[in-house]
Amino acid sequence: MAEDLRTLVEQVKAVSHPLRLRVLALLEPGELCVCQVAEVLQVPQSSVSEALRELRRAGFIVERKDGRWVFVSVVPKKHASPLLKGLLAEAGTLPEVQQDRARAKDVQVLSIPSVCSKIQKAASTNREAVRA
Repeated sequence: MAEDLRTLVEQVKAVSHPLRLRVLALLEPGELCVCQVAEVLQVPQSSVSEALRELRRAGFIVERKDGRWVFVSVVPKKHASPLLKGLLAEAGTLPEVQQDRARAKDVQVLSIPSVCSKIQKAASTNREAVRA
């Protein structure tokens, strides 16, 4: 439960952007690597990282590092606020979220190094295109 009005406002702000809500809903079934999130949603890793930063600040997600990889997941259900539980339940009914979760299953069968390499290569290509 939110500790005060300011906390509640910050939590609501954290999910007021479509990408952040999609990221949160994507993580509800289980942990993913940041690169996997970017691949599933077909957005730059920098956008995913920014969304994750806001969701982490709101207390909705946790992360763990394993070597080079950063894995993210929704906070355990026993620590989830009623707001978070309600958001996840509602978001889970949206067609976009259902499509994202189906795509996640396809991405999860790929090796994390191959997914991350693809994402990093795309980011490098985008940086070069901006310079040109």
